Amino acid sequence: MTTGTDRISDEHIAHWHEHGWVIVPDFLTPGELKEARENLERYFPSWEEYAAAAERYEAMPFWREFPYVGDALNNITTHPELIAFVEQALGTPDVFITQGLLWAKYAGKGDWEQDHHLDFGNNTLVVPRDDGAFRQVPMIVYYEDVTVDLGPTYVVSQTVTHTGGPLPMQLGREHTDAYAAEHPVTLTAGSLMIYSMATYHRGSAMKAASGTRFSHHIVWRRAGYEWMGFRAFPREGNTAEMKRFIEQATPRQRTVIGFPPPDHEYWNEATLAGVAARYPGMDMGPYCP
Repeated sequence: MTTGTDRISDEHIAHWHEHGWVIVPDFLTPGELKEARENLERYFPSWEEYAAAAERYEAMPFWREFPYVGDALNNITTHPELIAFVEQALGTPDVFITQGLLWAKYAGKGDWEQDHHLDFGNNTLVVPRDDGAFRQVPMIVYYEDVTVDLGPTYVVSQTVTHTGGPLPMQLGREHTDAYAAEHPVTLTAGSLMIYSMATYHRGSAMKAASGTRFSHHIVWRRAGYEWMGFRAFPREGNTAEMKRFIEQATPRQRTVIGFPPPDHEYWNEATLAGVAARYPGMDMGPYCP
């Protein structure tokens, strides 16, 4: 049975199920990657800008959350290929984004070396159940080539670490089997890594004398499972970025952040008029009976 999408193949999905992680090379088209990099420039300096005046950026946040200025990064966060994959992974069309986070790393700035760990500590109130609708699906889109000297993520196959019993949130260096089996996620710009909340992974040091690593972290779950989450998007409701996203997005893109779908009982004459007034650039046609 074919379960893949246009860009995420059956082979990718099989590897993800077996090992708990998979790399999808060149997930973004060249056009999507170009637009995303241009969008990133509105948040983060290039290596040349940073190296020329590092002190200027000492107080700059090196991470930014969805929604973003422009459209490219918003459209990647809510990419239809990602939605299609998560629908299949969770076995439901009722999917929801809980995190969209850009992260910028610069050579010589910060200590990124970590022990292997799981991400569920700040993403769920319980522990991972890594099957069907109970999954969370974390993923990372990379906007630059990542070499072994540019702080790659290291991952360990679940075939090594899942030996029965509860999973500790962190594996110290005494777990030699895990560290011996770790794999550096080196890849080209525009590639995607999908993993799970039960996949051991770690950040690594940036050993290069120069260079940057821009990554985009996105997490999904089934809608309605409130014990899993990271951010509540209505808190951004008064921002210009959220207004732009709502006005420019498709109805499907809106639903994955919790916006009521066109056929929802929420919609009536009063709410249609009110939402149209709040978002004057939004096409209300799909929501009208």
